[in-house]
Amino acid sequence: MRTRSNQRTRRLGAAILGFALVAAACGGDSDADETETTEAVDETPEATDAADASEGDETDTTDATDATDSGEESGDGEDAATGEEAAGEPIKIGVQNLEGDPAGSFPEYSIAIQAAADYINAELGGLGGRPVEIELCKSIVAPDDSQRCANELAADGVELALSTLNFFGNHFSIYQGSDIPVIVGTAVTIGDFTSEGVYSTGAGGGCVGLHTGLIEFATNQLEELEDIDVETVGVPWADTPPGVVCYNDLLAKPLDVLNGSEPGDSSRAGEKPDLTYVGVPIAPASPDVSPQATEVLDADPDVIIFSGQGADCWNLVDGLGRLGWTPDDIPLVLSSGCTDFEAMRAAGELAEGIYIVGTSSGLLSPLDALKGDRLEEATIYQEKGAEYGMSEDDIFKTFASAGFSAMMNIWTLAADIDGEVTGQAIADALAATDGTGETFGSTPLDCAGAVEPYVAVCNTTLGANVWNGDDLELLIEEFSGFELVAGTELRPGS
Repeated sequence: MRTRSNQRTRRLGAAILGFALVAAACGGDSDADETETTEAVDETPEATDAADASEGDETDTTDATDATDSGEESGDGEDAATGEEAAGEPIKIGVQNLEGDPAGSFPEYSIAIQAAADYINAELGGLGGRPVEIELCKSIVAPDDSQRCANELAADGVELALSTLNFFGNHFSIYQGSDIPVIVGTAVTIGDFTSEGVYSTGAGGGCVGLHTGLIEFATNQLEELEDIDVETVGVPWADTPPGVVCYNDLLAKPLDVLNGSEPGDSSRAGEKPDLTYVGVPIAPASPDVSPQATEVLDADPDVIIFSGQGADCWNLVDGLGRLGWTPDDIPLVLSSGCTDFEAMRAAGELAEGIYIVGTSSGLLSPLDALKGDRLEEATIYQEKGAEYGMSEDDIFKTFASAGFSAMMNIWTLAADIDGEVTGQAIADALAATDGTGETFGSTPLDCAGAVEPYVAVCNTTLGANVWNGDDLELLIEEFSGFELVAGTELRPGS
């Protein structure tokens, strides 16, 4: 594993050096709270195609190999950092993403995946010399549409599927039937957690890491930060199919472990016998959350936690604020899926002091606040993302960083494969990860060490940040709440 880490560091380091020389020649860095974006959409047809792709019943087949076709611009596709050429048989990766549905829409996820694929093809030699060809299928939040996408991508002959954020988990059997391994970017269903041939690699492990991390932070680290005793927790939660699962199994259950009403093997089991909580479901895209916000505040909580899509997070903040709440009165802890710098700045003082729990990579942080590997990775993400078609608004969204990281980690794995790089070879490399190799935008993957019953989850380590009005300040670089569900039975709810 160290061999791969060194190889990856040398290659990415060379890419950064080349970019830094160009940036210096062009004159200066962006301000600390802003990232200067190069509007490459008009110059990168494949990025425009991804953004304009048809929705619903159509599959977007964006050919990323076009990025390497203009030899006079890119050296015939030769990798400036490694001297390798992405000139082999294209490797098709199917991307299944929710877009265009108010109940769940994450276009920044697929845009970032395409940008990373274009970067890999143009500058990093593809995957073992094979250009990446992204096949994008957009779906709405409906069980049948989830399966439609899986069927279409399988029929298109993809070698590997990347499921970004699926609400049902009913698509895995289709991929399994076609011997197509699946990488999950954000794990939110029982299928994401437990399916064979599925590797949930997203930083924080989706609900398994994020939600247990919210509970761990709110009932442990936050007490010292705020000098409070947490006895009551307000838990508004996203009333969606995966939201039901994640609330019951990974929010309510660890709270019950802490108060002793649910048996568990955690060292903290029964630690807070007087702990209570109030769960309040909130439908996505609700126009008015005043009733739900009132119910949460009426419980007089010591802390409030919430995880949802970005717009819903800041809708809740607005609803709480209208009732007189401020972060100084009751601490609010949000998952990193809520990260949206534009919305956070628009919320003004109401957002200052809100805690964000999620990946500790620093990809969304100002570059002058980072150093070492974190600076290297954030520079690649922010600058190359912009160069290959991402808008500044999209770059500073958590799900965009998750998409870019997923593709970069596929490249990292491919770099150490002996022989032909195939979808199955990448899956085999993932299955062998043991927590010692480096990853992009994440702590090391440990698919081999996944714990029952969450055997598909390869990463549950998080960081904690606070929003200061301009940027996220890192408070805790690495921690995990996964132990809170150790030794428990699955409790997905109805």
